[in-house]
Amino acid sequence: MKVILGGFFPKYLEGAPRQFELSLAAPIRLAELLERLGIPPAEVHMVVVNGELVEADAAVFKHDDEVRLYPPADGG
Repeated sequence: MKVILGGFFPKYLEGAPRQFELSLAAPIRLAELLERLGIPPAEVHMVVVNGELVEADAAVFKHDDEVRLYPPADGG
């Protein structure tokens, strides 16, 4: 699975690039992925799988998916 981290999320994976590959033996839910990455679930605002915005509660990822995770946007 290809993972792309938006915003400040790379800080949770000390030294990891914004994009990386993650091996999956079986499909996993968003909560499991976030636990593996050390990202607090409350900080995830948007989940995009294979170019489609998905509901966080329904997100299940397979080995060939591209997953993008984004925190809330801020600016002005």
